[in-house]
Amino acid sequence: VGEIVATRCAMCHAAEPQWPGLGWAPKGVRLDSPEGVAAHARAIYLQAGRSHAMPPAGMWLDPAERAAIAAWYRAGAAS
Repeated sequence: VGEIVATRCAMCHAAEPQWPGLGWAPKGVRLDSPEGVAAHARAIYLQAGRSHAMPPAGMWLDPAERAAIAAWYRAGAAS
């Protein structure tokens, strides 16, 4: 899941977002470190594992990646 978040989420949710037009991480959510991912595990699960709210239109997260996020969270990612 670390690689999924690093390649699919952290491009926007970082200290210096790489998505054109973003000057800061949306909602202040930073996912560019293991600590940030752990702190936001539930939100990652809800936004990307359970729903299709993230990533936004124009980005892609395949069903296997969503399933991996859900399994990761259910296995105790927030512990």
